[in-house]
Amino acid sequence: MALIYLGAPLAIHWMVINWHMPVFALLTATLPAILLIFATDRSFRWRDAFRLQWQNGILRRILILFVGAAAFLTAATAWFLPDGLFGLLRIHPQLWLMILVFYPLLSALPQELVYRVWFFHRYRGLFGHHEAVAVAANAVLFAFAHIIFGSAMSVTGAFLLGLLLARRYAQARSFWPVWLEHALYGDLVFTIGLGRFFYLSAGG
Repeated sequence: MALIYLGAPLAIHWMVINWHMPVFALLTATLPAILLIFATDRSFRWRDAFRLQWQNGILRRILILFVGAAAFLTAATAWFLPDGLFGLLRIHPQLWLMILVFYPLLSALPQELVYRVWFFHRYRGLFGHHEAVAVAANAVLFAFAHIIFGSAMSVTGAFLLGLLLARRYAQARSFWPVWLEHALYGDLVFTIGLGRFFYLSAGG
Protein backbone atom coordinates (compact mmCIF):
# COMPACT_ATOMS: atom_id res chain seq x y z
CA MET A 1 0.00 0.00 0.00
CA ALA A 2 2.81 2.42 0.90
CA LEU A 3 4.69 1.48 -2.27
CA ILE A 4 1.69 2.20 -4.50
CA TYR A 5 0.22 5.26 -2.81
CA LEU A 6 3.33 6.93 -1.39
CA GLY A 7 6.29 5.60 -3.35
CA ALA A 8 4.77 5.82 -6.83
CA PRO A 9 3.64 9.48 -6.55
CA LEU A 10 7.09 10.45 -5.26
CA ALA A 11 8.73 8.58 -8.15
CA ILE A 12 6.45 10.30 -10.64
CA HIS A 13 7.24 13.64 -9.03
CA TRP A 14 10.95 12.93 -9.43
CA MET A 15 10.58 11.96 -13.10
CA VAL A 16 8.47 15.03 -13.88
CA ILE A 17 10.95 17.39 -12.23
CA ASN A 18 14.21 15.78 -13.35
CA TRP A 19 13.29 14.14 -16.64
CA HIS A 20 10.54 16.61 -17.64
CA MET A 21 8.20 13.75 -18.47
CA PRO A 22 4.51 14.59 -19.08
CA VAL A 23 2.20 13.47 -16.29
CA PHE A 24 -0.34 12.06 -18.75
CA ALA A 25 2.35 9.89 -20.35
CA LEU A 26 3.41 8.50 -16.98
CA LEU A 27 -0.17 7.72 -15.99
CA THR A 28 -0.79 6.01 -19.31
CA ALA A 29 2.37 3.94 -18.89
CA THR A 30 1.07 2.59 -15.57
CA LEU A 31 -2.13 1.24 -17.11
CA PRO A 32 -0.72 -2.12 -18.35
CA ALA A 33 0.81 -2.73 -14.91
CA ILE A 34 -2.50 -1.97 -13.23
CA LEU A 35 -4.39 -4.36 -15.48
CA LEU A 36 -1.75 -7.04 -14.94
CA ILE A 37 -2.16 -6.73 -11.18
CA PHE A 38 -5.91 -7.13 -11.52
CA ALA A 39 -5.51 -10.11 -13.83
CA THR A 40 -3.19 -11.94 -11.42
CA ASP A 41 -5.40 -11.39 -8.37
CA ARG A 42 -7.75 -14.36 -8.26
CA SER A 43 -9.99 -12.67 -5.69
CA PHE A 44 -10.69 -9.75 -8.02
CA ARG A 45 -14.03 -9.94 -9.86
CA TRP A 46 -14.12 -7.88 -13.04
CA ARG A 47 -17.87 -8.22 -13.36
CA ASP A 48 -18.42 -6.77 -9.89
CA ALA A 49 -15.99 -3.87 -10.26
CA PHE A 50 -17.31 -2.82 -13.67
CA ARG A 51 -20.98 -3.61 -13.28
CA LEU A 52 -23.41 -1.24 -14.96
CA GLN A 53 -26.23 -1.60 -12.45
CA TRP A 54 -26.00 0.93 -9.61
CA GLN A 55 -28.30 2.22 -6.93
CA ASN A 56 -31.21 4.24 -8.23
CA GLY A 57 -30.52 7.94 -8.53
CA ILE A 58 -26.71 7.85 -8.53
CA LEU A 59 -26.38 9.26 -12.03
CA ARG A 60 -28.92 11.97 -11.25
CA ARG A 61 -27.07 12.95 -8.06
CA ILE A 62 -23.77 13.05 -9.93
CA LEU A 63 -25.15 15.43 -12.56
CA ILE A 64 -27.01 17.68 -10.11
CA LEU A 65 -23.95 18.06 -7.90
CA PHE A 66 -21.73 18.67 -10.91
CA VAL A 67 -23.94 21.46 -12.26
CA GLY A 68 -23.91 23.21 -8.89
CA ALA A 69 -20.17 22.74 -8.42
CA ALA A 70 -19.46 23.92 -11.97
CA ALA A 71 -21.44 27.12 -11.37
CA PHE A 72 -19.65 27.75 -8.06
CA LEU A 73 -16.14 27.04 -9.39
CA THR A 74 -16.71 29.15 -12.50
CA ALA A 75 -17.92 32.08 -10.39
CA ALA A 76 -14.99 31.66 -7.97
CA THR A 77 -12.50 31.60 -10.85
CA ALA A 78 -14.07 34.70 -12.36
CA TRP A 79 -13.77 36.48 -9.00
CA PHE A 80 -10.30 35.40 -7.87
CA LEU A 81 -8.56 34.67 -11.20
CA PRO A 82 -10.42 36.76 -13.79
CA ASP A 83 -7.49 36.83 -16.22
CA GLY A 84 -7.33 33.04 -16.22
CA LEU A 85 -11.03 32.38 -16.75
CA PHE A 86 -11.38 30.07 -19.78
CA GLY A 87 -7.69 30.82 -20.43
CA LEU A 88 -6.77 27.51 -22.01
CA LEU A 89 -9.91 27.55 -24.14
CA ARG A 90 -9.19 31.08 -25.35
CA ILE A 91 -5.45 30.82 -25.89
CA HIS A 92 -4.95 27.17 -26.88
CA PRO A 93 -8.32 25.84 -28.07
CA GLN A 94 -6.80 22.82 -29.81
CA LEU A 95 -4.91 21.81 -26.67
CA TRP A 96 -8.06 22.34 -24.62
CA LEU A 97 -10.02 20.08 -26.96
CA MET A 98 -7.34 17.40 -26.79
CA ILE A 99 -7.40 17.49 -22.99
CA LEU A 100 -11.17 17.38 -23.00
CA VAL A 101 -11.09 14.17 -25.05
CA PHE A 102 -8.06 12.43 -23.58
CA TYR A 103 -8.20 13.41 -19.91
CA PRO A 104 -10.99 10.90 -19.16
CA LEU A 105 -8.99 8.13 -20.82
CA LEU A 106 -5.37 8.91 -19.94
CA SER A 107 -5.78 10.43 -16.50
CA ALA A 108 -9.15 9.76 -14.87
CA LEU A 109 -9.24 6.12 -15.96
CA PRO A 110 -5.91 4.91 -14.47
CA GLN A 111 -6.42 7.05 -11.36
CA GLU A 112 -9.82 5.53 -10.65
CA LEU A 113 -8.54 2.03 -11.23
CA VAL A 114 -5.76 2.57 -8.69
CA TYR A 115 -7.39 4.85 -6.14
CA ARG A 116 -10.91 3.52 -6.04
CA VAL A 117 -11.15 0.04 -7.56
CA TRP A 118 -7.84 -1.36 -6.28
CA PHE A 119 -7.85 0.52 -2.98
CA PHE A 120 -11.30 -0.68 -1.97
CA HIS A 121 -10.71 -4.18 -3.26
CA ARG A 122 -7.32 -4.70 -1.64
CA TYR A 123 -7.23 -2.43 1.40
CA ARG A 124 -10.82 -1.84 2.48
CA GLY A 125 -10.50 -4.65 5.01
CA LEU A 126 -7.81 -2.75 6.91
CA PHE A 127 -10.47 -0.36 8.20
CA GLY A 128 -12.97 -2.91 9.43
CA HIS A 129 -16.47 -1.49 9.78
CA HIS A 130 -15.21 2.09 9.73
CA GLU A 131 -16.15 3.03 6.19
CA ALA A 132 -15.77 6.76 6.89
CA VAL A 133 -12.16 6.17 7.90
CA ALA A 134 -11.51 4.23 4.70
CA VAL A 135 -13.04 7.06 2.67
CA ALA A 136 -10.93 9.66 4.49
CA ALA A 137 -7.75 7.62 4.07
CA ASN A 138 -8.44 7.23 0.38
CA ALA A 139 -8.91 10.99 0.00
CA VAL A 140 -5.67 11.71 1.85
CA LEU A 141 -3.70 9.34 -0.38
CA PHE A 142 -5.35 10.79 -3.48
CA ALA A 143 -4.41 14.29 -2.34
CA PHE A 144 -0.85 13.18 -1.65
CA ALA A 145 -0.53 12.03 -5.26
CA HIS A 146 -1.13 15.62 -6.36
CA ILE A 147 1.94 17.02 -4.64
CA ILE A 148 3.65 16.66 -8.01
CA PHE A 149 1.91 19.87 -9.08
CA GLY A 150 3.45 21.87 -6.24
CA SER A 151 0.29 23.77 -5.36
CA ALA A 152 -1.83 23.89 -2.21
CA MET A 153 -4.86 24.32 -4.44
CA SER A 154 -4.18 21.11 -6.35
CA VAL A 155 -3.71 19.13 -3.12
CA THR A 156 -6.80 20.65 -1.47
CA GLY A 157 -8.92 20.19 -4.58
CA ALA A 158 -7.76 16.59 -4.91
CA PHE A 159 -8.62 15.90 -1.28
CA LEU A 160 -12.16 17.23 -1.68
CA LEU A 161 -12.65 15.36 -4.94
CA GLY A 162 -11.14 12.27 -3.34
CA LEU A 163 -13.69 12.41 -0.54
CA LEU A 164 -16.48 12.65 -3.08
CA LEU A 165 -15.21 9.83 -5.29
CA ALA A 166 -14.32 7.51 -2.44
CA ARG A 167 -17.76 7.96 -0.92
CA ARG A 168 -19.36 7.43 -4.32
CA TYR A 169 -17.43 4.21 -4.91
CA ALA A 170 -18.31 2.96 -1.44
CA GLN A 171 -21.96 3.43 -2.39
CA ALA A 172 -21.95 2.25 -6.00
CA ARG A 173 -19.16 -0.37 -5.90
CA SER A 174 -18.63 0.23 -9.59
CA PHE A 175 -15.87 1.87 -11.60
CA TRP A 176 -18.14 3.69 -14.01
CA PRO A 177 -19.81 6.30 -11.76
CA VAL A 178 -16.51 7.45 -10.24
CA TRP A 179 -14.78 7.48 -13.60
CA LEU A 180 -17.57 9.63 -15.04
CA GLU A 181 -17.50 12.00 -12.08
CA HIS A 182 -13.73 12.29 -12.15
CA ALA A 183 -13.78 12.96 -15.89
CA LEU A 184 -16.44 15.66 -15.53
CA TYR A 185 -14.54 17.57 -12.85
CA GLY A 186 -11.22 17.13 -14.60
CA ASP A 187 -12.55 18.53 -17.86
CA LEU A 188 -14.23 21.33 -15.92
CA VAL A 189 -11.08 22.62 -14.23
CA PHE A 190 -9.23 22.73 -17.54
CA THR A 191 -12.14 24.51 -19.18
CA ILE A 192 -12.66 27.27 -16.62
CA GLY A 193 -8.98 28.06 -16.18
CA LEU A 194 -7.85 26.03 -13.17
CA GLY A 195 -5.87 23.53 -15.22
CA ARG A 196 -2.62 25.28 -14.34
CA PHE A 197 -2.94 23.84 -10.83
CA PHE A 198 -3.40 20.27 -12.05
CA TYR A 199 -1.09 19.91 -15.02
CA LEU A 200 2.40 21.35 -15.21
CA SER A 201 2.11 22.44 -18.86
CA ALA A 202 -1.56 23.32 -19.06
CA GLY A 203 -0.96 26.98 -19.44
CA GLY A 204 -3.71 29.51 -18.80
